[in-house]
Amino acid sequence: MKRNRQRLLAVGVTALLLAGCSTTGGGTTSGASQDPGLQNWATSVKEKYNGTTITIAAQTHPSTAAMQAMTADFTALTGINVRWDIVDQNSLKQKIELDYQSGNAAYDAVMVDGFWMSSFAERGIVADVSQRLNSAPDFFDYKDILPAYSEGLQKINGKSYGVQIAGETRFIGYRKDLFDKYGKKPPTTMKEYLELAQFFNGKEGGLYGTSMRAQKGIHFASGLLTLMYQFSTGFWDPKTGKDQIASPENVEALQYYLDLLKTMPKDVGSYTNEEALSAFASGHSAMWFDATAIAPTILNPDSSVVADKVAFVPPPSGPKGQFGALAGWGLSLASKAKNADAAWAFITYMTSKAKAAEYTHNGGVPTRTSTLKNPQTEAEKVLYPAMLESLDKAKNLSDEGISWLPKVEKLDEKLTIIGNYCSEAFVGNLTAKEALERASAEIKSL
Repeated sequence: MKRNRQRLLAVGVTALLLAGCSTTGGGTTSGASQDPGLQNWATSVKEKYNGTTITIAAQTHPSTAAMQAMTADFTALTGINVRWDIVDQNSLKQKIELDYQSGNAAYDAVMVDGFWMSSFAERGIVADVSQRLNSAPDFFDYKDILPAYSEGLQKINGKSYGVQIAGETRFIGYRKDLFDKYGKKPPTTMKEYLELAQFFNGKEGGLYGTSMRAQKGIHFASGLLTLMYQFSTGFWDPKTGKDQIASPENVEALQYYLDLLKTMPKDVGSYTNEEALSAFASGHSAMWFDATAIAPTILNPDSSVVADKVAFVPPPSGPKGQFGALAGWGLSLASKAKNADAAWAFITYMTSKAKAAEYTHNGGVPTRTSTLKNPQTEAEKVLYPAMLESLDKAKNLSDEGISWLPKVEKLDEKLTIIGNYCSEAFVGNLTAKEALERASAEIKSL
């Protein structure tokens, strides 16, 4: 995944993106009486923590904005005041790490990228919340959160370190009008995906086969990760952590991706998720393989010329099976939090099943099975079934003991190195095998 993945999740989701530091308190308790369990819980919390102020480190994101919109009601119910420190993604990681290293304990709760979770848990930056989850109130309903997230992203070595607040997998969007016109069916295998991309490439003026991300560095690695697990068990052995970057299976996966890139727009080497999305939404590619979280843009007639011509299917199967990407954001307790119990009350409230409808209405990215099984809008009725099926395929990875985001130190740095060398293969300077061998050698020297 790309370093600026907050944009990946934010594009196409209607929400107010707020930045900077703010303190929120007061407000009304609209809808609080709808769930007696929540009301009784809030009364108990208020007796203990009324007047407490917690500080949350977060980044600009639709789910952050959704929680901010709900904060006044939370404060009115519980008496807990909330101070937000909201920055960009790179700054967020640095501030969380610095706060931990300095011992200042300025933050009680922190927003954590799935890329960071393994490192944060191993270094003790975030707290184990397994026992808190086991004793959570009924209105919270942790089991309703998609297992792909709770098991695949928030759990490290059998312990839970947060609650998912935004997530995504990846699926294929395709032009129904073009597929009907030429008598084609959407791909179910990686072989079919490549063949369809080759078929549609240049079939009509200005039309390419598919669209994905391939900008040099971590963006290229992200595109490769989208389909790599259909061919291999990853860059590192999921059981031992041993380097297998240049394995024959990974070379096969990279070569497949290089062949696929030949069917994409000529400037695909500069594409992040945003450019890949734009190519499809503007009608210049027959297919698109990227993040579920940004798919609403494709169905929005204000931002897409193909809004009424698109359908979605889960990732195709490959030699190793059918798997899906998995990434997103969680909310964790800082291990040195001064007000851990009050902060946990905030996390419980914001991520509960009882507040899920309000959360998504305010622009929060859905993470619950009940939400995805109950689409409300026409766009959701198109998106949610394919998202659920795709997330089920993403869970296949965790069932195999594989993390889509490899749980290794300095993951961003290592994926950037891999993406740099793969980009050299894309422009013809290296073979697929040479690119991965050189990436492996450089990473070993870190």
